[in-house]
Amino acid sequence: MEKYLEYSTDVINQLKEKYKTCDFQFRLAQSNVNISVFFVLTNSSVLSEESLWENISKEIALKYQSKLETVYEKWNLYIIYITSDITPKELKNKIENDKFSSRKIVEDSHNKDISEDEANRLIVKHITNADLKEIVEETQEVTISEYIPKNEKLWELLLDEEKLIGDRKAQEAFVKKITTL
Repeated sequence: MEKYLEYSTDVINQLKEKYKTCDFQFRLAQSNVNISVFFVLTNSSVLSEESLWENISKEIALKYQSKLETVYEKWNLYIIYITSDITPKELKNKIENDKFSSRKIVEDSHNKDISEDEANRLIVKHITNADLKEIVEETQEVTISEYIPKNEKLWELLLDEEKLIGDRKAQEAFVKKITTL
């Protein structure tokens, strides 16, 4: 684990030096395996310039992912691009659907600093969903009410046990019933 933190520190420093219009952070989350998460903070216009997001992704793959030991750790590499503005849907889809090297997420219109708590919140929200058990436990009893149709007569027709598929006469009779309502 410590070596991954060391690798990530080197990569973060190189990225900060090369891409001055972005800020970078890294977190190593623990689940059944190590989950490596790089955070790239910038705005959407910077990300789209000369496909900057692709270049960052390639560098992380080359300089960090290649050093991961297990296939599970390589599979659990995430890059969360955090933009201060609204990221155009086309760009967001292009980034998030790119299958090269890592899983990519775009969190746009983000106006908070990436503190330890905020980074953990984003990891839970987008990656681990670790809060689902708590949400389910806190959910009160669900009330299921009986369905009340808007058109009772039509609803009664639908409840008929008649088989309509392939029976032309039954279909015609059904259409006549509907048109008389």
